[in-house]
Amino acid sequence: MTADRLSRIGIFGSDPTSRRIDSLEEALQEMGVDVLRVIPWKVARVGSTERHLITLNGEDLSQLDLLFVLDLGANDIGAFFSRVGILFALAEMGVTIVNTVSSILVMRNKAETMRKLIAANLPVPKTLITESIRDAAEFVRENHPCVLKPITGFGGVGVQLIDSEFDLENILDFLKFHSQLFGKGAFLLQEFIRSPGYDIRALVLDGEVIASMKRVATEGIVTNIHSGGIPQPNDHDIDNLALRAARSVKGRVVGVDIIPDQNGEMWVLEVNATPGWTGLQQVTDLDISKRIADGLSRA
Repeated sequence: MTADRLSRIGIFGSDPTSRRIDSLEEALQEMGVDVLRVIPWKVARVGSTERHLITLNGEDLSQLDLLFVLDLGANDIGAFFSRVGILFALAEMGVTIVNTVSSILVMRNKAETMRKLIAANLPVPKTLITESIRDAAEFVRENHPCVLKPITGFGGVGVQLIDSEFDLENILDFLKFHSQLFGKGAFLLQEFIRSPGYDIRALVLDGEVIASMKRVATEGIVTNIHSGGIPQPNDHDIDNLALRAARSVKGRVVGVDIIPDQNGEMWVLEVNATPGWTGLQQVTDLDISKRIADGLSRA
């Protein structure tokens, strides 16, 4: 063990079969770091007047040097608050959380992420966030085609392009149906940026873009890799935008989604607190897991 390496790192992820966890664990172990897989649905919290104990299979998680949140998961509100509570408690106990809990909460909320991007003077599509179905419908009528997104969520689930005459004629019913499935009472609508058929994902680690790629949509507008998007090498200079976006949400390890319009202008769409790198690894010679492991393990 070298003096500049942390000794004990946890990887927080809800999928015990994740290949990302496998590759990151292997990379950390090769550097001499002891690794603990922290599966959130197996964590126990016991509180009493004397102490607050957080354990996994009897092991005290407060003894970790750092916990890397690879996958928060938790679509159900109870599980979500439970996992956020685990992270907050461990942070209070002195464990370094990456990304910080406050940063994760901002990025899990697309409305808050948009607020941070706007405050940083970044180029973002015209956006409406509202609980009013009538205001949402009026925005659609004035700005169609436009994109409807859930306030929370990941992987492109629930992202819909509203552009057909049928959708416009039945917009109130369309919005109500989408809200029941994904929105849970709030709407986020954005003007549709006509792209060349792809967007760009940049992976930022500690203030550096370590990899980027084009994500080409194969059907519809969703380009996420696990939803069918095809990774291709990126030849656009997006580093400055990506770094500014990461700083705006105070993210240490983040994925930034940027889309070019047909005039070559770049727009920031989202910032992701728990980015994957399966697609990115296909278009770069850099061993991403080793690069992330090296950055995380340095004291």
